[in-house]
Amino acid sequence: MKRETIKSYDFPYIIEAQKILVADPGRQLTITALALEVGINTFKLRVGFKQLFKMTIHQYRLDLRLDIAKKLLTETDLTISEIAYKTGFDSRDGFARCFRRKYQESPREWRKGTVLLLDEDELN
Repeated sequence: MKRETIKSYDFPYIIEAQKILVADPGRQLTITALALEVGINTFKLRVGFKQLFKMTIHQYRLDLRLDIAKKLLTETDLTISEIAYKTGFDSRDGFARCFRRKYQESPREWRKGTVLLLDEDELN
């Protein structure tokens, strides 16, 4: 079976889709809706995105959301549930599962470890 490659004239559409994801990673947006918004078909968007960014659209958006969540855990006093919903997760449990899968610790453990590191820096 032949491996599909995307033509260079499709790249601006794929980059535009990436910019939309970065601008609002928590936005509930299907791949079909994203493809319509940028003006490319879903097949080209999915294949081209993976070709350009070496990950699926879903994984890219999930990584963005988890990076924002990590920052919110570090820099705010928001509850873990508030952070979960603010970053587009449907539940606190789903958020915690994804967070643990990426960072090998729960959001609570991450926050606790970050607070301890910050406290130690202030003492020095």
